[in-house]
Amino acid sequence: MTTNDPVSSLVQAWATFDESLRSGGGFDEPAYDGLTAALRGCATAWAQRDAIPRLGANVLVDIFPATEANAALYRGEAADRIMRAAYDLHALAGRCVELPPGQGGASRP
Repeated sequence: MTTNDPVSSLVQAWATFDESLRSGGGFDEPAYDGLTAALRGCATAWAQRDAIPRLGANVLVDIFPATEANAALYRGEAADRIMRAAYDLHALAGRCVELPPGQGGASRP
């Protein structure tokens, strides 16, 4: 189920991806794709905003540590895949909060 609200989409996508890992269901590629799409949607929606919704910020704060912690539940290539995803998700979360050029934020090449 998709929605036009970027925060709702993000929360739903995060819950689906995280639950699969926490429950021992493994790395759910479609759930990961949905989460990365939701993060990109938030980055676009929030690009010119001075503030982001609190619920969205809550998810962004949890993405890396929760995914990293979930990696510890797995071994070998599965754990490595989850850690790669954690770093990719962290980078996408950063894009959601980066400041526009000229507003004092770090610039991206």
